[in-house]
Amino acid sequence: MTLFSTFARHVAASSQDIMKRGTVFVADLDGDALWEKYLAAYPEGTNPIFKKRTENDCSCCKQFIRRAGCMVAISNSHGLALRTVWDEAAEKAPEHYRVVAAALRDAVQAVGIRDIFRVGRNEPQFGAQVTRSLNKETQKAETWEHFHTGEIPMNLRSSLPDTDRGNYRTTVQVFERGLIEFTPDAISTVLSLIESNALYRGEEHKRAVVEFQKMQRSFLAQTGTDRSLFAWDNAGHPAARFRNTVIGTLVKDLSEGQEMEQAVRSFETKVAPQNYKRTTALITPGMVKKAMETIESLGLEPALERRFAVMSDVSVNDVKWVDGAARSLMKGGIGDVLMKHAASTTQSTTKDQERAETISLDDFMARILPETQGMELFFTGKHLGNLMALTAPVHPEPKQLFRWPNDFAWSYGGNVADSIKERVKKAGGKVDGALLRVSLSWFNYDDLDLHVHEPRGRGTQGLGPDSHIHFRNKRGWTGGTLDVDMNAGGGQTREAVENVVWSAKIPDGAYRVVVNNFAQRETSNPGFVIEVESEGKLTHYSYNKQVRDKQDITVVTLHLKNGVIERVEAGDPGITSANISQEKWGLSTERYVKVNMVTLSPNYWGESAVGNKHTFFVLEGAKSDEDMRGFYNEFLHPRLEPHRKVFEVIGDKTKCRPTDGHLAGLGFSSTKPDELRVRVQQGKKQRIFNIYIGV
Repeated sequence: MTLFSTFARHVAASSQDIMKRGTVFVADLDGDALWEKYLAAYPEGTNPIFKKRTENDCSCCKQFIRRAGCMVAISNSHGLALRTVWDEAAEKAPEHYRVVAAALRDAVQAVGIRDIFRVGRNEPQFGAQVTRSLNKETQKAETWEHFHTGEIPMNLRSSLPDTDRGNYRTTVQVFERGLIEFTPDAISTVLSLIESNALYRGEEHKRAVVEFQKMQRSFLAQTGTDRSLFAWDNAGHPAARFRNTVIGTLVKDLSEGQEMEQAVRSFETKVAPQNYKRTTALITPGMVKKAMETIESLGLEPALERRFAVMSDVSVNDVKWVDGAARSLMKGGIGDVLMKHAASTTQSTTKDQERAETISLDDFMARILPETQGMELFFTGKHLGNLMALTAPVHPEPKQLFRWPNDFAWSYGGNVADSIKERVKKAGGKVDGALLRVSLSWFNYDDLDLHVHEPRGRGTQGLGPDSHIHFRNKRGWTGGTLDVDMNAGGGQTREAVENVVWSAKIPDGAYRVVVNNFAQRETSNPGFVIEVESEGKLTHYSYNKQVRDKQDITVVTLHLKNGVIERVEAGDPGITSANISQEKWGLSTERYVKVNMVTLSPNYWGESAVGNKHTFFVLEGAKSDEDMRGFYNEFLHPRLEPHRKVFEVIGDKTKCRPTDGHLAGLGFSSTKPDELRVRVQQGKKQRIFNIYIGV
């Protein structure tokens, strides 16, 4: 056995060991350049001339070095390192061959990886263990020893090796970009959203996120060129394609600084069916932690525990009027603080009793209330949207949770902070100066759509029989315009509204109002309310059943003449109009109800005057039939503004449960034109007032 044959056997053993390791790579070194390094590596005098060339220069060995000499595997035994076909020979080859092997090993290890190792189906090996030739001088057969790979395993052969190499290179590039560009915070945020059930079918994506997170942590623990080796070594893992998945796109968007709700909405658009609703608000443990640090530093945690207010919570100094039977239950007092003018004994006449006097709310509060001993309010169907309840902290010590200096708040029925009209206004809809307004309000994530079918007439030439105002045709020929369209493309709010408004002369004819459920997403809080405003008068039409997916509900047909509603035609049998007696919150509509207290909203108690002013008529027997929010984000002190998303969830999770005797009744916003009728007792005199509110 020659010295070279020992050298070749060590190289073949290393080649076989590398090819058994699974993924085999090629170093970023040209094969011809490696061949030149091989010839130059022999110490002087160790590669003698054999006839016309050096002894170790043959085409068979050259093929091996060019095609397999750069073959490497990645070793993880002591950190990431490249294992080459020259390693064993560099340690064990005899004499000067060890020097040659070490030079080639160092040259290969000094560069990165260029590709995976793939050969054609018909390339079983490179080099050859031995070849034989006839010596022309001696006429004897000669045996020559060479470098060789041995048989190349089938998993390293391919009918399309160039395609395989290209695909793997692309995967490595995508993988490495994700490992570098995706921020650990974004990955943690997505995992938090999944764990809090805030992503549609998020649990299905959790494993992919966790696996990528593990890969990234290992990648970031590497330094220098080892990071590139890590990407090449793990590009066969499913996590390598994470960046191009839909959940990977969400991480990418968050990493690039996109606002979380927008990024999640984009994710949901890609993966969620139309009937999907997000299960919870989008907050993460990190957001909760920061919010709780603020809450604790300000001592606000006790103020977050909410309940319905009762009579004994409220001071006599914070109300405008209280019934004599109820005043002893109030904080601060038995006494005449608010009742000092209650001694009037003016006689009543039949004419006074039968004839209602029209008065503004401000005048009523200033001139009539001080002389009143008892009061009843005529509760009509149109007041169903005015039902409200006062809320209070479980722990009464004030912490200024809100923008005003007390911790009392309020909530309207359906868990809204204001009326339908006010909600439309906040959504950007036109409510002031309208000749006719038709507004839709509902309380879940469904995508309800408001349709108004216009009468046929001038300007309808060329229009189909189903031409009408809706989300695909927002301006009709009659001048009506849909200016608010909510919950389209994914549930965004449970306080949704839509609005169609006419601001110029309205053509005569029949206007049919229809509600369609474009996308049903949940079954809770079903139904809707249509509010029609014409000539300053409001009418409500309620539907209290589930609207099925794609179902149309005809609400009402409004017959207009000279711009005024002349006649109303009933729609679906399930529609309840405002002039029909209904039972709600323990009250019956279309009858008088005793008033126990009149007060302004807590943001106007004492010297406060913050935001919209509401006037509350607390009614005897009124009791909410639903859990209600104890506060809303718009109430919060500005110092809590950075944590709005967390407080939105806190408000939803800490709703007040109805209890007997809690303060509930009707609320009227100063920003919303409205009217009510009250019957007051002043001594022996009874008077009836039609009170108008707003402009």
